[in-house]
Amino acid sequence: MISNVAGDRLYTQIKERLLDAYDHIHSTGNWIDDKYTNSVEQKLKLITGRRHAKLVTSGTTAIQVALLAWELIDKKIACVNYSYIASANQAAMLNHVDFFDVDANALLDISTEFNHDAVIPVSLYGNTIDYDNLTTSASTKVVVDCAQSLGAKYKGKPDGSFGDVSVFSFARNKPVPTAGTHGALVWDDDTMTDKIEAVSTNGKLGRNSPISSFGTNGTPYELQAAWIDIGLDHMESWQQKRKQIHDYYRDAFHDVPCRIIEPNKHCESNNHKFAMVVDSRDDLFDHLQKNNIQALKHYTDNFANYFGSDKTFTKTDLLCKSIITLPNHAWMTDAEVDTVANKVIEFYK
Repeated sequence: MISNVAGDRLYTQIKERLLDAYDHIHSTGNWIDDKYTNSVEQKLKLITGRRHAKLVTSGTTAIQVALLAWELIDKKIACVNYSYIASANQAAMLNHVDFFDVDANALLDISTEFNHDAVIPVSLYGNTIDYDNLTTSASTKVVVDCAQSLGAKYKGKPDGSFGDVSVFSFARNKPVPTAGTHGALVWDDDTMTDKIEAVSTNGKLGRNSPISSFGTNGTPYELQAAWIDIGLDHMESWQQKRKQIHDYYRDAFHDVPCRIIEPNKHCESNNHKFAMVVDSRDDLFDHLQKNNIQALKHYTDNFANYFGSDKTFTKTDLLCKSIITLPNHAWMTDAEVDTVANKVIEFYK
């Protein structure tokens, strides 16, 4: 199936370096928080321009650590209603969540001022919000979910450099894929470093240190860190390939009745997903599946309703019924990209 082949081709590309890393980890016996973890953290600081970086076990863990470290417990948190549910889940477990609808391009609607203890924008599909127009009260903490946007830029500045803290995710379906899951936080405030370290190691700064805060087990594994470390070296070329595919689809679909999700004029997307709004989304999805093409429905849940919100979310409801994403990974051949485009065009003829 087109898309499922990505893992095999990724492994082939990085296999030699990955096996060398495995040999090093095995020979040293340092299976956690060592050479490759440190390398990833240094690279993330260089990529984002942040003063600090911390690798943890998942993007979800990174959000949890950020909320706990900034003592966002029993507070009022503003969350977007349309995205992957991880941010909202973590916020809702600890706080009172106020959900907000999206704009036309599936990003947090920032037309209102957020007078909350914190707001969690999500850079969905690799596109950033219009940060300059995000209005908050002076005390509002901004926790940016960059799980899908590593490598994207806003007005020339890397996503991950905005807000009090930004979080990343590394997994099979992320801009820098791995064999499992890991995540990271990046931030500038020097006074938060010990707090983040403690929160990510069950509330302790060391094995024999006293408990100093709430905490979770975010200790990173060297095997996963090696995947990320190698992937960060390929990130720009993978992003360039995704842009080529995105541009090809856009040109191919000029007569297709669809609306392509595009970044705002100040955002240089990393083109993590090629998403478009279409009529008969479910029928198109079935058509592509029958033709061995792994399209996805990103996303289908108006999850604010699950959390008990009584607001109306017009744009979220529309997108849940009409957005589809097409394969656009960096290991697709030109023939595969052409096949996907032709099958979409075929459906609408």
